[in-house]
Amino acid sequence: MNIDIAVLDAVLFSYFWLDIQSVKEYLMHTEKMRNAVFSENIDIKPMLDLNYAYNPNPKRATFYSVSENVTIMFPNLQDGWVTRFYSIADKLKAKACYMKIMDYKKFPADSSNYLIHIENSQKRIVYTLRESKWVFFEQGCPLPFENTAYYTEKQKKERLSKEIMLEYCESLGIAKNGIVTINDDRAFSYELYW
Repeated sequence: MNIDIAVLDAVLFSYFWLDIQSVKEYLMHTEKMRNAVFSENIDIKPMLDLNYAYNPNPKRATFYSVSENVTIMFPNLQDGWVTRFYSIADKLKAKACYMKIMDYKKFPADSSNYLIHIENSQKRIVYTLRESKWVFFEQGCPLPFENTAYYTEKQKKERLSKEIMLEYCESLGIAKNGIVTINDDRAFSYELYW
């Protein structure tokens, strides 16, 4: 199945250079003492709607295989379930990338673009965020695919725009021409209730 993230006004996901079975086994092990529910009955369409990411009870993440050793996670939390992203990347010692891509023209009052990249215990964070004014932040050493000339743009909202994020997705091999290809086989979701 192909997902054209270039046409979406907003999308949240985490990308792990890990096979989906390793991710599932880790989650099943860590969540066995909690009220976790695993399912293979999945509808991806709601996960691609920004409003989906504002409904945190239950917390839900859906995982798809991208290739033999690559998994993508779509969460239903507004922050992209960044704590789950970190726990998987840390415990499984994985190269991982967290992306929040928003078109600030469609969300002028509440927009942000985030890139968190982890590899070999090195973390890189870059984001633009609209609070009372635009904020630009970066931490860690720039990665080879980054064009740091973007980060000198006068308008902070332009320093990490949707277009730049899509360019980075292309460079990382996450999307080709804005298209992310996922496999339905072995896909699963899990929900945490409280």
